[in-house]
Amino acid sequence: MSQKVIKGTILCLHGFAQNGVVFSTKASGIRKALKKAGYHTVFVDGPIELTAADLPFTAAKLGADDKAEEVNFRGWVYTQPEKFDIQPSLDVIKKAYEEHGPFIGIMGFSQGSGVAGAILSSFADVVGDEKALDTLKFAIIYSGFKFENPSVQHYYDKKIALPTLHVMGELDTLVSNERSLDLAALCEDATILKHPGGHYCPSTKDLLKTEVAWVNSVVDGTREKDAKADDEAKKDSAAAEDEISKLSKDLEGLGKA
Repeated sequence: MSQKVIKGTILCLHGFAQNGVVFSTKASGIRKALKKAGYHTVFVDGPIELTAADLPFTAAKLGADDKAEEVNFRGWVYTQPEKFDIQPSLDVIKKAYEEHGPFIGIMGFSQGSGVAGAILSSFADVVGDEKALDTLKFAIIYSGFKFENPSVQHYYDKKIALPTLHVMGELDTLVSNERSLDLAALCEDATILKHPGGHYCPSTKDLLKTEVAWVNSVVDGTREKDAKADDEAKKDSAAAEDEISKLSKDLEGLGKA
């Protein structure tokens, strides 16, 4: 039996008070769908080992409700402004790139999406490889948002050119759709996908099919071709409307002559 070709590796960044194992489980729907489509996923732990004092919400609200995992709550940055420092997260991502890269995509949830959104426009600098963007094709952002801390605002100075898929729950009370759309507004090629749930990675078949189809279309280039075809069709339609309008005016002029 021939071995299935791996199209590429996707770096996965968990949410606040989760870890790589927890995120792999909670995102099992998209993880399995991507694997079936030929993509390898790598789930890494955030650099901060959180204590109960670091948690602004209850563990259940954060989705970290497995007792066995409570001893390994992880985060990418502290929520307290005075303790905020993104550099340890950048170090983890650079190490992950050195060990598992290059990456074809990045997938993040909640705070992991916040980190992804902050670094996408400068990913090559973060991982120390100027060729990193040659292989990085897309990002999937679940419940994403921009960090408000002043120390990272320079990361948002440059627009994100990479195609991004922003998945958000209409009932999400932890990260509002407005905050997620603020991050999407920084992306030049953003696709918005809403689901009727809350703060989690949805696993319904229709949504998973849509997400994987989007990834495949970005990777194989058909999405770009379809977009160009749509642009050409719009131009042709506009030209035809202009021609009809001109002809109508000419006929109207003849009627008055």
